[in-house]
Amino acid sequence: MKIKLLFIGLIISTAGYAQVLSPYFDKDEYTELLKIIEKAHVPLDKWDSDTIVEMPDSYAFNYRSPQIAFDNIWDLWFHKTQPIAVISVRGTIRTGASFLANFYAAMIPAKGEIALEDDLTFQYELAQNPKAAVHVGWFISMAYLSKSITAKIDSAYAMGIKDIILTGHSQGGGITFLLTSYLRSLQKTGQLPADIQFKTYCSAGPKPGNLFFAYEYEKMTEGGWAFNVVNTVDWVPEVPFSLQTVHDFTEVNPFRHAEKEIKELKFPQRLVLKRIYTKLSKPSLKAQENYEKYLGEMVSKAVEKQIPSIQLPEYYESNNYVRTGQTIVLMPTEEYFDLFPNDPTNTAIWTHHGIKPYLFLIDRLE
Repeated sequence: MKIKLLFIGLIISTAGYAQVLSPYFDKDEYTELLKIIEKAHVPLDKWDSDTIVEMPDSYAFNYRSPQIAFDNIWDLWFHKTQPIAVISVRGTIRTGASFLANFYAAMIPAKGEIALEDDLTFQYELAQNPKAAVHVGWFISMAYLSKSITAKIDSAYAMGIKDIILTGHSQGGGITFLLTSYLRSLQKTGQLPADIQFKTYCSAGPKPGNLFFAYEYEKMTEGGWAFNVVNTVDWVPEVPFSLQTVHDFTEVNPFRHAEKEIKELKFPQRLVLKRIYTKLSKPSLKAQENYEKYLGEMVSKAVEKQIPSIQLPEYYESNNYVRTGQTIVLMPTEEYFDLFPNDPTNTAIWTHHGIKPYLFLIDRLE
């Protein structure tokens, strides 16, 4: 009954609709999202006993998706007094399937199609540049979640809600980068209404793709519509491994075409430079092959067991992962380290990555 009343209130309040979300980083807005993010990692029947963080003040929970793919879920919340919806993507949980999405770190093109089921082909365009590529594990998570997400967006829009915040922490942030690009591409093709305003808050987000993906993501969200909030002592935003080879450069680049230029030189200069070039370029090319072998081909065997229906895509020959989007930097102080000390032991690797340290730092952000 409360939810129905909330919906009626939202519809009434959106008569003569005006955009609610603003294009800048809002500290209070993000603080509320951290509370929502925390709840996404807690079973619904455990919320009453969850004391890590308090419930958000401004939002009411509405829906939790079924668990699919790599044990992924997402939650839907509505603002209590304004026509705003929040889509919160859960991050890594302590299951093998959830961690498998992270380790499946080969790249695939940011535009194409993938067969999720025998009768379901997922077509997507996260970027137009054919050299743009993204993390395959998080992409698959996003692809499976997107069906229920777009259905709920349509329902919210029918109620008059045109302002939607996309958020997620850790792996959830990695997925949210890709979800942002996907939903905005649906707007371009008319599959989602163009007057929906998406605003993205990735939190502790890892690197979701290569430089050419980052360029397009940053262009489509420019003007203050997407952020990644990072604690500088948190290791998760540093992953996956990044490796740049000569093939990762733009077409017009002296390094990419160095071999051709070297062949035109006279002997012995040609011989000397050819040897130097090979020594510099070959190790990174070999390393990229190994990354694709171990983080793509070998891990894919476990992926096929986890999701038997999927037809795995061909990989893009790159591991040039880069930091993406406008970064909000949370810089720890001595006061922070008194509460969250550096400890290199395995039991403490999550010390700087949880919701509490992020809440502590955002509260002190000026």
